[in-house]
This record gives sequence, structure tokens and C-alpha cells, in this order.
Amino acid sequence: MIRNLLILDKNGRALLCSNFGECHSLCDNAEDLSSFISALSFFGRELSEAPLNEITLSGLRFLLMPKEDLIFSISADDNDPEAHKKTLSEIIALFADLYDTFSCGIEDEIDTVVYQEFPKFLVDQGILKLNCGKYVECEGCPNSEKSLPLHEMTTALDSIREN
Repeated sequence: MIRNLLILDKNGRALLCSNFGECHSLCDNAEDLSSFISALSFFGRELSEAPLNEITLSGLRFLLMPKEDLIFSISADDNDPEAHKKTLSEIIALFADLYDTFSCGIEDEIDTVVYQEFPKFLVDQGILKLNCGKYVECEGCPNSEKSLPLHEMTTALDSIREN
């Protein structure tokens, strides 16, 4: 299931970071997460002409799609990347229609509050679903970890570098 939605501007700043469950948000660390994705995306562009479109770490898959000066990303904990790519494309189209961001560009100082209702709109439209519900309380839920798995990310990146 899709767990998080992240939209970054050209400077790597999170315009939006939202979770779709009670307790499994990476958005408590939105700045760290946006910096991480932005850095990997930039690094990927340096290595290849094709943009980086997927990062898999610790059982969590991040799908990335650039659109002009923005990077859209979703994280999912299942193995259905084709369906998620379709969903992400739909999210990008709706975002462009609602906010007309692509035609006017992103300013250096922008108020991100305007984007905060977008996740609710996506849920209301049935594009994304709230997906926590196995547990009444977050205590005991295996998804309750609210921080980036930095140790696992570092280990995964080190193993890639060694190969």
C-alpha cells in the first residue's frame, strides 16, 4: 500500500509530505527525507541521462517522477510498482490542474500551507487510501516507527557502493 506522498521543489524542499495511515509517517522527518531523495535524484542525474525513478530500502519502495521543477514521490510497502506509477502519474496531473504550479514555477519563498489539503482531496477522490487499520492504537503496530531508517539506508547504500 502507498504509505507516503512527497512533493519536492527544485531546491529539494518539501512542498508536501503526507502519510496515509495513523502512525507510519516518514513526514516527521520531512526535511531529512526530502534532502535524501533530492540528493539521490541529483546523484542519479549525474550518473545517467535518465532520471532516478526508484529507490528501495528496508522493504520500502520510493517511486520518483520529476515534472518540470518538481519531484513527486510515493513510498509503498508492497510490490506493485506498475499500479503505483499509474497512481503517481494521476497525482501529478491533478496537482498540475489544481495548483497550476508548472506554468508559474516555484518561487524561492513559497507558502506550502496551500498544498496541505491536497492529500485529503486525493483520499476523497479515491486515488489514495488511508491504510492503517490493523490496530486500534499505534502501540504494537509494526508500522509505528516514525523516523527514517537511516542505519538501514546507510547499510544498503554501502552494499551498493561495494558492488
